Amino acid sequence: MPSWYRMPVMNKPPIPLHNAIDIAALCRMDPCDESAVLGSFWLKSRKSFESKLVKAFKSCNPVGAYRPHISLLCQFYSELIIARAGTEFDWVVRVLGSQEMRAEPDRPQSALIDMVCARTSAVSPSEMFYRIGVRPPMRSVARLAGPDALKARLQYAAQDLFIRPKQIGGRALLIDDIANTGASMRIYAFALKEFAGVDRVFAINLAATRFLAGKDGRGLLKLDTGSLAAESLAEVWVDDRAFHIDQNCPAITGKAASEVRFVAERNHHPCPTCAVQKSSKRRWWQFGRTI
Repeated sequence: MPSWYRMPVMNKPPIPLHNAIDIAALCRMDPCDESAVLGSFWLKSRKSFESKLVKAFKSCNPVGAYRPHISLLCQFYSELIIARAGTEFDWVVRVLGSQEMRAEPDRPQSALIDMVCARTSAVSPSEMFYRIGVRPPMRSVARLAGPDALKARLQYAAQDLFIRPKQIGGRALLIDDIANTGASMRIYAFALKEFAGVDRVFAINLAATRFLAGKDGRGLLKLDTGSLAAESLAEVWVDDRAFHIDQNCPAITGKAASEVRFVAERNHHPCPTCAVQKSSKRRWWQFGRTI
């Protein structure tokens, strides 16, 4: 955020979005002008590295305990976001997590939008949105498919969400981590247009939950991990005893699962056959925290 910028004072009463939104209309019409998803999230997959990567991103809370890894991960995602959305936007807004009453600065989602703003001329007005309490995550609404899924999730997401109205205009980039039906994005996009005067909204998710063995209408969504150069963000494989950098390591017992290296190092010992001999012996917590 530029040092000169100060968000205008919100002098109008907050608006409860559950009263302001026509759920049936939002089911029929998506107020997002453009949308993009960077990759897939397979909930129960043992082999999907992109699923593990976005899960690792969400788990880095508070961010101060996970540097430099969360900074490197935010850099990776921010580059992909800008490559997809461009830089022609004035505002960067993020969807609140289920356990947030406001946009908390020590969350990985806040670190990500701060980095996107730092790489562009955009500003974050995310404090416009708040909740009156925490709630169970969206997955509490179990159904992901079917004619009533979007309606149920719109009602659930809007029930406790408020916006402090202020005419800011311009173009907004709306960011969320994992998409299910896209209900949250529709609510935020509607509110930004209706109560903040935003002209256009580009909505982008880091991943989308996949179901029905991929026959969910989303097509091929594959995260491009080609620019992941940091050793701590590399793919490793974990079994019940250790983490391995070699998927074909003869010391692997049972079925090994894909994992992000810095996450694996928190919970597993390095394999003496492949991980200790072929990589740095410094663990994740021994790297500098200045990034």
